[in-house]
Amino acid sequence: MKTTSFSKRQIIKGGAAAAGTALFTGFPNIVRAQSREIFIGGPGIPGLTNGLFPLIERKLNVKVLFEGTNSLVNFEKMQANKSRPNMTLVMMDDPVLVMSERENLIQRLPSDMPHLADVIDSAKPRGGMWVNWCQPMASFAYNTRAVKEAPTSYADAWDPRYRDRVVLVSMRITQAIVPLLAATHHATKAPLAQCLPLWREGIARMKELRPNILQVSSNYAQAQQLNETGECDILLSPDSRSTLLRKTQGAPVDQAFPREGLFAMPAGVALVRGGPNEELGRMFINEMMSPETQAYIAQSFFSRPTNRKTVLPAGLSFPELITLDWGFFTENRNQMIEIFEREISAR
Repeated sequence: MKTTSFSKRQIIKGGAAAAGTALFTGFPNIVRAQSREIFIGGPGIPGLTNGLFPLIERKLNVKVLFEGTNSLVNFEKMQANKSRPNMTLVMMDDPVLVMSERENLIQRLPSDMPHLADVIDSAKPRGGMWVNWCQPMASFAYNTRAVKEAPTSYADAWDPRYRDRVVLVSMRITQAIVPLLAATHHATKAPLAQCLPLWREGIARMKELRPNILQVSSNYAQAQQLNETGECDILLSPDSRSTLLRKTQGAPVDQAFPREGLFAMPAGVALVRGGPNEELGRMFINEMMSPETQAYIAQSFFSRPTNRKTVLPAGLSFPELITLDWGFFTENRNQMIEIFEREISAR
């Protein structure tokens, strides 16, 4: 595994993989002779089943059964199995966790979880109903063969030289909030951190992007492929988990560090209410949030750790990130989708 150093201009690869970690002692009876299993529903992203999960499995003597799919699919499964839950934990975007809380599908994390006290406040939404196990960075990606100098502003995507060279992800994908808020910033001059409540002010600016839009995609992997093959120059807006992983694997892509700022995307983990092996689930989350495992996560998922005691490997650093009110986003998401699909996506 290669280390990646983040600056406002570029990512510099180097270093060794994060070191192994020590077993925490905050819960009784952590290690038992018999095999224990928990079922996790989460995103089908690289690095979970072939990295993070085995690391924690070895520490806790636990077996993870995992189904990788998107957050809404897991939400629907929890709804269907509410009377008899089969998942112990879910790893979801915060907007879907907000919905899950409202339907009483998840339960609040125990306040005495040892490592929870060291997690930054912005990563403990709704008073600790769940926790963000990392904060992926989101801005936009670009093809390094086509774009020789790293873009320095979100406004670059509106430049006429990118006519028919921009792919935009659908507003049905959480990361689509990034270009909308960049457009809102341009229209209102408000700092990005204050733009979410003003999002409607950005619609006219988004309409100005239409000549540059090659495609609005609801298929995240396909959009990334178009960027990698050079069929588009700019992709608005994946997060660092995908873009920087593909960069380290040799794909001609990189993440922009625009001067306006980068956003923290929501990567939450929660206890399913009434799910099997709850104690093991609490232990698993606690270990995810330990400083040692957080260092591994930061390096492997190219995302800012959320435990303030994490010591990052040499050469690895992150910029300050803008965190959003995902509750507000959830309340307004249907309106965003409706207006986006009528005003921006429609041809």
